[in-house]
Amino acid sequence: MSGHALAAEGGAGALKDGMRILLIDHGCCDHPHTRIHRLRAGLEAANCEVAVCGPSSLHGLDEQPPGMHGIHLHDVAAGSRAFLAAVKEGSPEAFLSAVAGVPSRLLGLARETARQMIAEAADTLYPDTIFVLHAGILTDLAVETGAPVVVHVSEADLVATTDRPSLRRLVRAALGSSDGLVAANDSVAERLKTNWLASDPEQCLRCETWSIDATDAAPRIAAACHAALARRRGE
Repeated sequence: MSGHALAAEGGAGALKDGMRILLIDHGCCDHPHTRIHRLRAGLEAANCEVAVCGPSSLHGLDEQPPGMHGIHLHDVAAGSRAFLAAVKEGSPEAFLSAVAGVPSRLLGLARETARQMIAEAADTLYPDTIFVLHAGILTDLAVETGAPVVVHVSEADLVATTDRPSLRRLVRAALGSSDGLVAANDSVAERLKTNWLASDPEQCLRCETWSIDATDAAPRIAAACHAALARRRGE
């Protein structure tokens, strides 16, 4: 039985000493000054055990800080000038926008690199829940781990899929398979419910709305992850 299955069977008592949460971002996750590490610090202050996974400037062979699982994409991205520039720039918006134009073969290589690191992070932490910042090419890879997944969706995520139907299908399937959704604002929530989740009323009903940049984002993440785990357990 996988660690994720064991966690799911643990009942409410498994949360007594805090949740294990894996944070995945589509933007640069270099330690310690990036957004995801600020969120990690807030969650750890709430007694959660947290690991981080996402694009990193550190090479895969370099030593990384505890709980950090960086996805080094520079070598793969070198096959596309626009993709490499976005990876170096570091913002999730640049990454998501560039991905939409990356050739399929190169995108496949990038996803396989990410898949291996996300699987490694999940196998190391055995997260109760995975929280993914942005709906992009890493979201379905989080779903693949078998752990409950909550996705925070921004306007940039939806715009990035506009001109690439295969990417739109990938993201739509990942959102439909997630255990919780958070829209960045009311406009995104409306777009999700109208254009993306119209055939899934249950997912529409449980879609929350709040910004990942809010001062209370960390406790909101913890609450969303707790709710997703409870739904997975049928509580």
